[in-house]
Amino acid sequence: MLVLSSDSAFQLKLIPLNPYEFTGAGVELPESSDAVDSIRSSPEFGLRPLSESDLRGIMNSITGEEGPKLSLDDILKRTPRAPEDLSTELPSPVLQGPVLMRPDLGSLSPEILKRQLSLDRSAEKTFRKKYPERASMYL
Repeated sequence: MLVLSSDSAFQLKLIPLNPYEFTGAGVELPESSDAVDSIRSSPEFGLRPLSESDLRGIMNSITGEEGPKLSLDDILKRTPRAPEDLSTELPSPVLQGPVLMRPDLGSLSPEILKRQLSLDRSAEKTFRKKYPERASMYL
């Protein structure tokens, strides 16, 4: 798992103990990481209301018809809005996203892969030390 804030980033390896508790290991990532920079540069997750002209622009872009064109990238550059900020009086279509998921963080970069392997070993060691009875079930 990667946890990002505006000024720091952490890579975690979590081992679930139950639905509410975890054990594991984590490390703070250096400030200059290409993988983290690429994730940070992606659009924020959220809701973006669409107007009639937005829908026409998207349709013109898809069909190649005359008139103003609009790409999804143009919409994703808009500041996302919270659900409670959307008007309930005049419902309009809403674009939701993007959702960034990657099943294997190691595929982001060799640097992340190396750290992931180290965290896997460290989390396993912590798990075996703190919960030896439970860990023996997985031998």
